[in-house]
Amino acid sequence: DRHDTKKINSSLEGIHDPTKAHAVYFGLNLLHSCLKKTKIDGHEMMADPFVKILTNCLRFSKDNTIILMTLKCLYHLLKLNLPSVPLYTKKICSNTLRLLTTTGISYYQNEITQNCFKTLTLLISFDRKYAIHELESSHTPLLLQSEEDQNGNAKSSSDLPLSNNQMKILISMLHSSATEAKHHNATFSLIKAITSRKYVSSEYYDLMKAILKLSVQSQNTNVRQQASQIFFRYLVEYPMGKEKMENHLKQIVLNIQYEYEAGRLSSLSLLQTVIQKLPIPLLEENTQLFFLPLTLSLVNDESNLCRESAANCISFLLKRLSMESLQSLYEYVLRWSKGNERQLLRTSAQLFGLFLDTRLDYIRRTDIAGDLSDIIFQCLLNEIDSIENASISLGKEWELCYFYLLCVEKINIQIPNLIMKQEKIWLLLIKYLVHPHPWVQRTASRIIYSYLSQFDSSTLMQKSGEKKHVIFLSSNPGSLFDLARNFCHQLGTDENKQMAETSILAIKSLAWIIRAMDSHSQLCFKEENEDIYDNGFDEIESEDRNMLVSTHRKPVTWLVTRLSNIAKLQGDKRREAIFKCFAALTTSCETSTMEPYLELMLEPLNRVIAENSNKSNLAENSLPLLDLSKELLQMLEDAFGTDAFLKAFTVVKDKAREKRERRKKELITEAVNDPKAAITRKIHKQEKEKRRKKRRVNERKSLRGMFHKKSRLDH
Repeated sequence: DRHDTKKINSSLEGIHDPTKAHAVYFGLNLLHSCLKKTKIDGHEMMADPFVKILTNCLRFSKDNTIILMTLKCLYHLLKLNLPSVPLYTKKICSNTLRLLTTTGISYYQNEITQNCFKTLTLLISFDRKYAIHELESSHTPLLLQSEEDQNGNAKSSSDLPLSNNQMKILISMLHSSATEAKHHNATFSLIKAITSRKYVSSEYYDLMKAILKLSVQSQNTNVRQQASQIFFRYLVEYPMGKEKMENHLKQIVLNIQYEYEAGRLSSLSLLQTVIQKLPIPLLEENTQLFFLPLTLSLVNDESNLCRESAANCISFLLKRLSMESLQSLYEYVLRWSKGNERQLLRTSAQLFGLFLDTRLDYIRRTDIAGDLSDIIFQCLLNEIDSIENASISLGKEWELCYFYLLCVEKINIQIPNLIMKQEKIWLLLIKYLVHPHPWVQRTASRIIYSYLSQFDSSTLMQKSGEKKHVIFLSSNPGSLFDLARNFCHQLGTDENKQMAETSILAIKSLAWIIRAMDSHSQLCFKEENEDIYDNGFDEIESEDRNMLVSTHRKPVTWLVTRLSNIAKLQGDKRREAIFKCFAALTTSCETSTMEPYLELMLEPLNRVIAENSNKSNLAENSLPLLDLSKELLQMLEDAFGTDAFLKAFTVVKDKAREKRERRKKELITEAVNDPKAAITRKIHKQEKEKRRKKRRVNERKSLRGMFHKKSRLDH
């Protein structure tokens, strides 16, 4: 028999002979290549005798290369369901543990140690297929793994292939390896295998404390993730008293205050999984433990990612709580919203938004919705009053009204009937369109456009719904003009404050507003005999005021004139927004409505084309605006006809030429009558030209990637 035990033992006696050692290594190398590259499905019985041979090699050999190749061969054989494996499991485990003890603590990163851990993982694991998956992949997603564990079979630690003393030695080695080694995949796979058997000892509990610490403090992302997986599995599956469970949960919560962002994110991720998977009775017992620290993290954490993760944790917590527990948390938030401390007010605003996102059933089942809308209105009213009557600080003063506006937006989407009739809120939102902070402007614009799009601009009635509401503009004369004026203010803001999303919302809203102005011009006046400019805005220029007088009680004329005057100012972003607005008005309104204002729309277009035609070197960033101007000219010609377009364009060009000639004559006259003023003007023009050239040079450098000169200190 070629597998006779006596022959094997006699051959192993001379395994230390160098010649025989090379022969053994050669044979093991061939076996490893065969196992690695050849499928053995259906031929397991041919591979079964090698289990005993490899066990003896592992036991008697002292050559590192033979030991390493033996472990690699065993790794492939142990994945198969061979009948000899149960017979030699304890011997393989004992010999592998002996190798680990002789390898030494300082060599855990070497290949022999890692392969020892892989071998023990396959032998100790209750679920062999799951252990193979763990070893062959870097890590398993935490949520998926926890679900597999909960749906798996019951595990037992009574039939472990190592004795209690051996397990204690192994656990101490894993403790050192996890905290000191650089290669952790095999280490963590073995720890997961031991955890799957629910092995209990004081050394194991100490190991879990180190694993929890590692999930926060490790600098390796993969290590943090795997450590979190292991600790969560231990927390959910292991038997432990109430005090131990509370201590673990407190430590997890305490870790979200860790010094570094990566550690805090890892802790928040683990806490989110715990909140999602804990039994509801246990979760409700620890609601206060989770809620308050997460709220502090939501408000005070400097990292955007950590604040977002904390918000997700609170959302999952609110989703799983009963109505009674939810009521107790809501009372906290309600109490904070009625205080005078600004930070608590901002906290309540953020939490109200999370309640609206996650537990709309709670908001609707009670009379909370109406009270919540009153709280939001009062807070927004106080904020807008403080902005109008005090110096505006753009530090964090904008955050409170911003978060409450987000609450209004969520109510408008999810419970539209709640605020549809509350005219006081909509009138307040008109004022927030000109708030100094761009995020507040954008949110207010988004809410108002969403509201306007639900109504027909000609009838001012709601387009759909069982009970069609009438828009608040019809019962508040003058509000339509205020709305148009504030959207014009957004389009006319400084170049560095222009935001594409806000401009698009303003353009869409103005397209609706101009149709409403054409059908219901009386809504632009507060009183029947009131001039429109009495409702004016401080930023309307003198030319606009004169135009308002001449266009008395013609709000559409005022609006187009206002837009035309904005586009005459320098600024590519500003002009681009106005030209897009002209295009939207042309396509959305009737031709008869916009044709009288064709000259007003052509004036800024002619100015842009004339300015760029006079420049010898046209800047690259001006080309999109020039192309847009030409496209808009073609659109206007197609919309109003060639004859009307050419006639209006000729008038515009003649006016521009006359204005230039008149300006030249004024400058010549000024040079004769007031030479000092002429010299001052000339110097100012030269300085302006120098600044323009310098700006163009910097823009070209930035386009080529030359953003700034390197300082000597950078070298």
